[in-house]
Amino acid sequence: MATREKNIELQELFDKGIPVYSFSKLECMHGCLYEAYRTYVLHDKANQLQNVYSILGGSTHDVLEAITNGEATESDLLPTIEKDLSELDMLDIAFPSDSIRDCWVADMTHFCKTYKAPKGKFTTEEFFLYKSPNGNYLQGYIDLIKHNADGTVSIYDYKTSSMYKGEDIKKHGRQLIVYALGLEQKGFKVKNVAWIMLKYCEVKYIGKKTSRSKEETELSKVIERKNIIKELNDVIISKLEKKGYDEVDIECIMMNARETNAIPSEVSDEFRMIPYVMSYELSDETRQDTMDYIDSTVEMWENLGELEINYPSREFTKTQKNGKVVDDTFYCNMLCGYRKVCPHLRKYLDTKENNNTEDDDLF
Repeated sequence: MATREKNIELQELFDKGIPVYSFSKLECMHGCLYEAYRTYVLHDKANQLQNVYSILGGSTHDVLEAITNGEATESDLLPTIEKDLSELDMLDIAFPSDSIRDCWVADMTHFCKTYKAPKGKFTTEEFFLYKSPNGNYLQGYIDLIKHNADGTVSIYDYKTSSMYKGEDIKKHGRQLIVYALGLEQKGFKVKNVAWIMLKYCEVKYIGKKTSRSKEETELSKVIERKNIIKELNDVIISKLEKKGYDEVDIECIMMNARETNAIPSEVSDEFRMIPYVMSYELSDETRQDTMDYIDSTVEMWENLGELEINYPSREFTKTQKNGKVVDDTFYCNMLCGYRKVCPHLRKYLDTKENNNTEDDDLF
């Protein structure tokens, strides 16, 4: 990662004692106030842990930044991830399960092997300082900015997570809107904002929309990378058949394709594969929603004070649609920086264990 230079305007705000927020801080406040208390009131770095996703996501981002800036090549991606995975294993920083690890590795290995740096004029790690209508400041760095031929810019944020769905789209979309607001205050005209979802790719090819279609047309399909061959199996076989390969040859070719998770070289030129770019709406409505979110969250935070009692933990259970109450501690156990020292989580788990023991004693 390139060295971040000290921003004069930001330093002036710090010198005057004016608080400057980040989007991650706002998110933390809404995710778990107790985690926010340990992080931003106590500044408890001694007990703060990283998680597997933040480490791997950060290192992947750094290599992509270096590639864009001409300081590395695509061939550096896979060795970096493999090195990080090995180090995480030695440090006993684990994925939630072996199957989740295998899926993540399969997705990202495919990404590393197929990634081609985008062409055009780009800026990486662009700093912004945004002042909201209520006078609240947010700072941050933007992963990737493309400078378009029409004088506008496009904002992109790298993500190694799963696809956003439902309410998570709006929740994470606000971060993109903050980036847009920050650049607009700097005088940029922002054309669009989007995530580059690295675990997924968009595959384009010529084919029929349905088995009943008479005409072929360009089709596009978004696929999780580990499922490339599974999702394109019938299309690949059809193209091999058109090239004159017999049943035995096709079976051998497809067997190798499944083992390598790669489109066969015999037909690879008939497919175009690019990282999936997931757009988020940039409009007056999403801008206003984000500005309201910023100011209401800051107001909430400033009214909390410094007493620990004002910072409760997040809920450890959730109610499903059928009314059943189930455990909801994935974030707490796997992602929270204070998962090893949180007294609220420990109390919940101890109570749960005691209740389970009592149930066992009934029979």
